[in-house]
Amino acid sequence: KEIIKSATSKDPIYDVFSLDLIWTSEFAEKGYCIDMTDKVSSVADDIAPAIIDAFRYKEKIWAMPFLANFQLFFYNMDYIQKAGYQNPPATLEEMVEQMKAMKKKGIVKYPWADSWNPKEGLVCEYVWLTGAFGGDTFDNEGKPIFNTGAGLKALEFMVMLLKEGLANPISLESDEPMAKDIFISGQSAFTSNWTFQYALMNNPEVSKVVGKAKMGLLPVSKDVLGEYEYNTASVSGFQGLGILSNSNNKDAAWEYIKHITSKEIQKKHLEEMPVWTSVQRDPEVLEKDSTMEIKSKQIASVHHRPRVVKYTEVSAILQKYIYSALKEEISPKEALDKAVEEINKL
Repeated sequence: KEIIKSATSKDPIYDVFSLDLIWTSEFAEKGYCIDMTDKVSSVADDIAPAIIDAFRYKEKIWAMPFLANFQLFFYNMDYIQKAGYQNPPATLEEMVEQMKAMKKKGIVKYPWADSWNPKEGLVCEYVWLTGAFGGDTFDNEGKPIFNTGAGLKALEFMVMLLKEGLANPISLESDEPMAKDIFISGQSAFTSNWTFQYALMNNPEVSKVVGKAKMGLLPVSKDVLGEYEYNTASVSGFQGLGILSNSNNKDAAWEYIKHITSKEIQKKHLEEMPVWTSVQRDPEVLEKDSTMEIKSKQIASVHHRPRVVKYTEVSAILQKYIYSALKEEISPKEALDKAVEEINKL
């Protein structure tokens, strides 16, 4: 609210603001922020296209990438080995096979747990799973396409996990922190979650799976192998830095953004994932963070939530109908068809 107040004021409060990728379309369409295509392009040869693309709308770039959050795969290697396997699953089909073995052997009652309550996290989970089946939820023109192909397969997969007792039914009430708690307490073998989970699952004060829990690349369907560079798909939660259109200090604002997003600054603050490819590959950084190689591959493989002007309304519709299908109140196909119908009326 404060940012919008500043953007629409004769006397702006801010020059630089933090832009969540899901607000890019709205802010650009309403003229709240300046076109930063030339500025960002001049320094973007060292940033993965997937990261830059998060802030693209109508072929223009509206913010400089700053904070790069995204989802990863978390698995319990002890449970995998007890089930008779030596490696984590590389595909969703392999994961289902391993989960069925775990369940049959009584290793864990519900091998999968996730944040599927009817909130924004549910949209995130659906987006990466749609990517895992080889597609996106919306096309490049901002039209919904999730009711066929990959989007339909993703929701059918989620419903199947619940029906077959592979996904914990408490997932329907869980957000990301709760899904994390289920995993680090040893009550699930697999989950997808944001980068914050890694440190917590390795903290002996709160985790029962220290030394057993690992982090890797989210699996994709076997039918998608070879379509993505790293055979993985994820969902982004990026923040960028933009400049308000009514700023009286645009040049100084850009100098500030260049400084705070610089390679030197990001190299010093590895508590957040650096957006620069060269920093991700820096030998000194790799020595400090042994997971950087995994994270750099995952971040280059993200899919974005719908970049549409009325994102709040679109997200609410997606949440409602996806959740209804998960509750088996409506079939996946009917749920997604209804969602598309409502979105097209916005």
